[in-house]
Amino acid sequence: MNYGVAHLRFKKDVIHRSFVGLCLLTLLVTLVGCGQSTSDVGDPVNASLETPDPELRQFLASLVSDVIENPKSAMYRGRLAMGYDANTFTDAAISTYQQARQLDPADVRWPYLESLAQSSQGRIEHAVQLMDEAIQLDATYLPTYLAKGFWLLDLGKYAEACETFEHAEAAIGRIDERVPLVLGMAQCKLELGDIDAAVQNIDALPEEGLSTYAELVLDRVKRAEGNTPIFESSDKVSNKPVRISWSDPIAGAVVEFTRGLSGESILAQNLINGGRAQDALSLLESLQERHPGEPHLIELHSAALTRLGRPHEAIDVLQEGLSAFPDEHLLPFNLGLLFESVGQLADALEHYNQTIERKNDFVPAYDAKANLLVAQGKAGLARQTLEASLTHRVADANTYYVLGVITGGEGDWSQSVSYLSKANSLDPDNVDVLASLALSLSEMHRYEDALVAINRAKAIDPNNAKVERAVTTLIASGVFRSNP
Repeated sequence: MNYGVAHLRFKKDVIHRSFVGLCLLTLLVTLVGCGQSTSDVGDPVNASLETPDPELRQFLASLVSDVIENPKSAMYRGRLAMGYDANTFTDAAISTYQQARQLDPADVRWPYLESLAQSSQGRIEHAVQLMDEAIQLDATYLPTYLAKGFWLLDLGKYAEACETFEHAEAAIGRIDERVPLVLGMAQCKLELGDIDAAVQNIDALPEEGLSTYAELVLDRVKRAEGNTPIFESSDKVSNKPVRISWSDPIAGAVVEFTRGLSGESILAQNLINGGRAQDALSLLESLQERHPGEPHLIELHSAALTRLGRPHEAIDVLQEGLSAFPDEHLLPFNLGLLFESVGQLADALEHYNQTIERKNDFVPAYDAKANLLVAQGKAGLARQTLEASLTHRVADANTYYVLGVITGGEGDWSQSVSYLSKANSLDPDNVDVLASLALSLSEMHRYEDALVAINRAKAIDPNNAKVERAVTTLIASGVFRSNP
């Protein structure tokens, strides 16, 4: 996303003089003035008192004051809306964008930014309508088509999504940033059953440097085409952010209105996630000088250094932070993740244990510790770790599945079936769970139950590799004479 500040425009009304009497001219001026009076758009929304952050409160109050001094200006009304938007006062931002639209209905920014704000509140259909208004005002701005197209995909309106992406190419012509457009076209074509067109679209993708989102779309298309997918399972990317993004100067201008510790912290996190870790680092250094007692800024500082490929510096930052805030549980947890990433596994394990000592209901630490122990071949200790976490977590199928696999590997088939049955009750259509359950049931000589489980898995996903391997194992062990 491009975060450069967009230049805000004034709109001036021009009254053409004609040979009319002074009274008629006076009346005309009065009517024009009434058309833009503040009573039409309402008083400015004042949300400045809703935040305890003094810096943000002062900033928002100054924007409100500007509107009061310039009640007919769409620019000042829009700046106030952007101030609310950047600092997560979304309802106030929406109301104020609407006022800016009334004052200057020809400015594409106000329906466009209101559309984005409405979508963040889950009002996707209304957001689409506003984006149509923005497209009518400026048919050459690619992000309007991209946002609308992906929203239509979310709504299941695949034909309309395809039309939107096609209109973008027709209206704009040469498009430099093609990857989001290609991904959108590939998905809507795939959903409409036009696999050949979807394949043609993904063939236009670059071979390297694709985002996780792009890799997943590519994977779906390849599966539909009948080719070997890139990923054997979604587990490979489950810990990565899955999102689509593109350059958007209009929306990027909004972040320049971020103020206060909370807002600037969110901005730093967004900069890190958006590939601008160096900018985030500069912002965080300033924030830490102004707010030295905030441990979460240390975590963000470390995250920025990690994203920049400087993990050892990130470790140093966290260790210094842990000395200053010895009771914080996230600092040792993030240290554990970093130590694991650089291969210092004993240190990683030690810091996961420290995290659990500080906060024994922090489930991610149990999971990280168990995963590390499994990778080290210490399945028994991993089992103990996950079992200790059960009283602290909301029941989830994956944890019971892992426990079922571990206990099965230990030969404790009764416990394996118990865990896998719980996983199946939480996620009845998970074929990995069903395949493992069938194998464990067969080890207990519960052959009829094993047959039910494996047939259920085959009905859900007949081409699943794990299911086929389970069937082969059951045949080889004599449970079945042939493929059931």
